[in-house]
Amino acid sequence: MSYFVSLSWHIRWPVLSLTLIFFAWKLLLLLIACSSPYPGYDTSTTLLLSGKVQDIDGQGTLKVALRRLASKLTRWDAIYFVQRAHRGALFEQEWAFGWGFAKLLQLLSRLKLGFPGEVVNTAIAGILVSSIFHLFSVLVLYHMTLLVAARPASAESTRTAFGSACLHIISPAGLFLSAPYAESAFALLNFSGCYLYALGLQAHENGRANLRDTVVVLSGLLFGLATTFRSNGLLSGLLLCFDLVRCIMNDLQAGTLVHSLRRSVFVVISGCILATGFLYPQYLAFQEFCCGSDFKYRPIWCENRIPSIYTWVQDHYWNVGLLRYWTISNAPLFLLAAPMLLIMTSSTIWIWSLDDSSEQTRSQKIDPDPTSIKRCWMSPVGKALARRLAVPQFLLAVLALTTYHVQVITRISSGYPLWYWWLAAKLAEQRPWRFAGRSIPVEVVLRWMVLYALIQAGLFAAFLPPA
Repeated sequence: MSYFVSLSWHIRWPVLSLTLIFFAWKLLLLLIACSSPYPGYDTSTTLLLSGKVQDIDGQGTLKVALRRLASKLTRWDAIYFVQRAHRGALFEQEWAFGWGFAKLLQLLSRLKLGFPGEVVNTAIAGILVSSIFHLFSVLVLYHMTLLVAARPASAESTRTAFGSACLHIISPAGLFLSAPYAESAFALLNFSGCYLYALGLQAHENGRANLRDTVVVLSGLLFGLATTFRSNGLLSGLLLCFDLVRCIMNDLQAGTLVHSLRRSVFVVISGCILATGFLYPQYLAFQEFCCGSDFKYRPIWCENRIPSIYTWVQDHYWNVGLLRYWTISNAPLFLLAAPMLLIMTSSTIWIWSLDDSSEQTRSQKIDPDPTSIKRCWMSPVGKALARRLAVPQFLLAVLALTTYHVQVITRISSGYPLWYWWLAAKLAEQRPWRFAGRSIPVEVVLRWMVLYALIQAGLFAAFLPPA
């Protein structure tokens, strides 16, 4: 990464440079995936595709290669996404996977890609859309980083923005950002929502109320769409909750009641739109399983006080719950997730320990050396945004540690920008990561990200954990 951010061409042609790096990295991951043992540890993909496609004899080399790629990347949860997009959700457990992404794949599967089997078309469409969304999310992160910079045109800000985008390219999410998974789409929507939210903060500082109210509603729309892809998009609602509480308190103290009410109304509208992204799929499931006259019995979750199919499925089929994953057999998965959990926690502590007046950390034990984020490149609006973004990021890390299948944090963290900024600033200035009294070279973190993504690509394509 220090090599990337030291080159001059990334300043002159940043979008082109990021695109070239993106395709080079994708090509490497896909080559590793296609080279993994066939058909893999589990035969679910083979069973899904075998009955839907004709024999490959006589077909062109490109079609054979694409079918092999589809079989390698349609692993784990991707099987649910592809199958649900192909024939709809038939079973309860299929509602655990993002309704928005399945619907998107369903629309894209209508494209005729030249394969006799519709499932293969759906899988390839999922791979294409995930890769394209990943590229777009890289570019959005780059431009959002410049937006929150104090001096966007400076070389230092450009290096940090470029480094952040490169880190997102080589994210530990790895092949999950290319497979028919919701991760890349979530990252694009969440980054875009954060970008509009940052525009709203700038508009508020500049007294442009109309622009502020417009973009806050649009950001809620994007956060809501992100929630239809991944349920952790709900955590972005904490940004709006923060705004609602703060604007009411500040404006009431200043005596500007009308201004406070106006801003609060738009924030509430934005929050309702976001919540709809989670509630609407729950409503559809309730209508299908709990209100239909064709069913001889009502599922147990229909009688719950809050009849949510998502919470039922996570609890009943995947045993998701507080400390349920804390078993001896899962200890290796906690070790795999530990680096990302520490990165997310450290970046959260760093931004919340920052004192605007002195631009130094309040506790020298956390990080005695101020980084460029504290001293130079981030504007006051950028710092305000980063502090807000720290809340959902930290809560996600806590939930992953205590409630989720902990290893998923290496991929679902890909949609949160704060830790990219923190790590990119340290890489740009070659400053170590100080943690628990020790100095860790940030290049070590970079090597871990690369190695994890490369190894995980081979394991994923062979249907082996972690997933």
